[in-house]
Amino acid sequence: MNTNELLSQLRKFVLIKSGLRNIDPGHCKTISELVFKETKNYVSETTVKRFFGFAQTLHKFSLFTLNSLAQYIGYTDWDSFCKDKKNQIEDVNDVWSDLKIRCQAVTDVSLIAKKNNSGVPFIATANRSFLYADFDYFLNKPYQFTTINAQPGQGKSIFIAHLVEHFFYSEHAIYKNDIVLLINSGTINEIIQNDLSLKEWFLKEFKFAGISELIAYFKRNPRERKGRFVLIIDGTDHFLSKNKYFEVFTDFLFSVAECDFLKIVIGLRVNTWINMQPAITGSAFLTKSWYKGLFFDDENGTNVPLLNQEEIFYTLSHIEGRKIDEGDLHPGLIKQFSTPFWLQVYFKLKQEHTTIRLDNYLLCLELINYFLEKKIFLSKNSTEKIFILKQVSNSISKGNVCHRVAKEKLLNYISSYPEAYQELIYDGILIEEKRLTTSIPTEIIKFLNDDLYTYFLFLELTEKVNFKPDKAFFEEILSVYELEPELRALMLNWSIRFCLNRNEIQALKHIFRLPFSNDEKNNAFDFICDVALFELEKGDGNFNAQTIDIHFIDILVLGKLVSKNYKETIKRISEKVFKEEIQILLNVIECSVCVIDMDRNALTKNMNVLKRHSKTMQDMFPINPYDLILYLSNVLNNKLNKSKTLDAKILHLCEEIYNSEPRRNEEITSVEIITYRLVVLVLFTNRSYEECGRFLQAIINKYPKIFYLRSSIFSSFLLIFSVQICIKLNQHKQAQRLIKYLDKLINESNTYYTPYIKSAYYIAKSNFLNQTKNYEGALTEIDKGLNITNTNELYVSEIALRLVKIDALKRSNKTESINQNIKDLLNFLQARNLNMPDFSNVNSSDFDHTFSILKSYKQT
Repeated sequence: MNTNELLSQLRKFVLIKSGLRNIDPGHCKTISELVFKETKNYVSETTVKRFFGFAQTLHKFSLFTLNSLAQYIGYTDWDSFCKDKKNQIEDVNDVWSDLKIRCQAVTDVSLIAKKNNSGVPFIATANRSFLYADFDYFLNKPYQFTTINAQPGQGKSIFIAHLVEHFFYSEHAIYKNDIVLLINSGTINEIIQNDLSLKEWFLKEFKFAGISELIAYFKRNPRERKGRFVLIIDGTDHFLSKNKYFEVFTDFLFSVAECDFLKIVIGLRVNTWINMQPAITGSAFLTKSWYKGLFFDDENGTNVPLLNQEEIFYTLSHIEGRKIDEGDLHPGLIKQFSTPFWLQVYFKLKQEHTTIRLDNYLLCLELINYFLEKKIFLSKNSTEKIFILKQVSNSISKGNVCHRVAKEKLLNYISSYPEAYQELIYDGILIEEKRLTTSIPTEIIKFLNDDLYTYFLFLELTEKVNFKPDKAFFEEILSVYELEPELRALMLNWSIRFCLNRNEIQALKHIFRLPFSNDEKNNAFDFICDVALFELEKGDGNFNAQTIDIHFIDILVLGKLVSKNYKETIKRISEKVFKEEIQILLNVIECSVCVIDMDRNALTKNMNVLKRHSKTMQDMFPINPYDLILYLSNVLNNKLNKSKTLDAKILHLCEEIYNSEPRRNEEITSVEIITYRLVVLVLFTNRSYEECGRFLQAIINKYPKIFYLRSSIFSSFLLIFSVQICIKLNQHKQAQRLIKYLDKLINESNTYYTPYIKSAYYIAKSNFLNQTKNYEGALTEIDKGLNITNTNELYVSEIALRLVKIDALKRSNKTESINQNIKDLLNFLQARNLNMPDFSNVNSSDFDHTFSILKSYKQT
């Protein structure tokens, strides 16, 4: 046995002694401790990592290290271990068995290296068993060789490791008699470092001067052959990119004689395969002998498909330590994780940021940022690499579906920074391909995937504004990507992450002021919440518990009133924020959400927090919000609820607002919006409809153009309540005019509204139609509203819609449907442990008796 074979044997026995079948870097510390416990010799964790191939080995292992590891597995020293293994070799009396042992020593080392480089624990990687039948077909048919082609990061090498384990190495392997020689980059490096030719190395290791001599020997002595000789070559693309090694490799393929027991498997990157293809197709023997594979994708030049959902969930379940299925992942992540290297990035990122969630789209961006940070921004030649990548991104024409550029356009940059460019190619950031569909084959360059391309597009945009986001920054996104909605959504998400990361919160308001679509605004609002929580959990960013200010409150106030994401964001941020005024505002918002969400327990808890800040609230707000919230809390809990003091305070506030000087919409503050919403809800619940109408008019007097506000849901909120007040006061013509305006407002592309506002709009419209005896129209609008409430868990809106439906059915004498709808309402309340607060009933006073009966039935 040579030294490499002996080291391979030693590695195997150290693993067995340690109780490990596979090893990852985390095990090296454990092995170091076990060796010390057994031998009292200290072999450092770093040395163990070098020994198992996790760290670069620049010199031979010391005799102390080898002696210690040999003692650990039961030998007196390294020398006695070597003698014992050499004696075992000498006991082998046939050429095939000797060759098998020698090949196994090389293959063991190569296989360990592949497992160590998998990025995630090898046991967590999907074995892709649906490809096994294809490989088995190749082994048992008269093909000489096959290629396993894939882009970097598609899992080619891990798949090869699984093939070796499944067919030749595992306990239940079906071809244990076959000899497998797995050669990877480590083996090639060793040959080069020792200044050997392939023939010299082969003779030294296996006693044959090359594959041709091995074939010739077993053809002359067929009885000595006990199986197939399977040669697997992988991880050599870096070498094959150099002409001298490429020629050596193609010469080797041409030299292989036809035989029925030699099988060659070559793992190649797509670009290497495209370069090699002409050499293969130029030989009739190689063309006939090449097994293309059932899964070969001619367009992309690969036969390793992307991961399917089952394989993604398998790996994630091992990483998370629990069963993962489709419901646990954001849809964008399922698409991203279909390329295996993103799973590797996630595994590393998760070790640093344990709070990030799989169901959060933010993870898609964090994976990209983390990957580029490690591979580009913190790497050697980072400045040159970033420059080249920006030039590639700039050179890709907008609207280019394939996001690629002709290599000739970038030759100046490539020749200026050849080392940086080659590292980008080797690391798989950039890919070189040939377009063979053109009249003259053209070399092209593209990013490994579109996610990386989008990042550098965004980087280009931030440089245009000198990394200071402003209105022009978002206008650029709006106009440049007008015809590419998916790309525009991605750019918006990157901009949100960028602004929060730099604590440029005020800039985010432009998303809602500019004519982005309503869906884009709603998605942006949710994403702002997600990123804010992530940045807050990190604790070391620019956006943190100390820096959160009124600009972030402004964002929260202009958006959603009800959603789980919104509620969680406010709750978690209010628990950590430092500034008392900001914490109070968050608590008041949270109380408002709890009222609308009818969450009595959470409301009580937040009101207890608010009590501690009574004096500060009086100074901050035009009317103490605690008094308003207490009134609404009593409504939710069915308590007696009359307060002349509160009525007087509201009246005073109304007069104060009414007498204010007219102001522009931009001047309205978050404190005002929060207060006005609570006052309107209190007055409407108290059935003080005329007072409520006067209060709404006072707001309009102070902000005459408030109904033209498109960047906040506040204008829609006021309009909807204005409709309900008009209905209550039998001002049907005014209600009709307001509904027409609401119809126009909701259907304008740049109006921002949320599912809650849309459901409230359907409540107002259906209530108007019901009160004006258009019962069929009312029922139609109710069904539209229920479709929204069902998918968004808008409980108070759903109750209101169901009550209007019961009233409409009652008025239209559809008695057969009334009972069923009453049962449906009561079942809905019981299933969610809800009651019916007074503000959920928008029907006329004629319905009050029915409403009282329904409430009392629920209470029993």
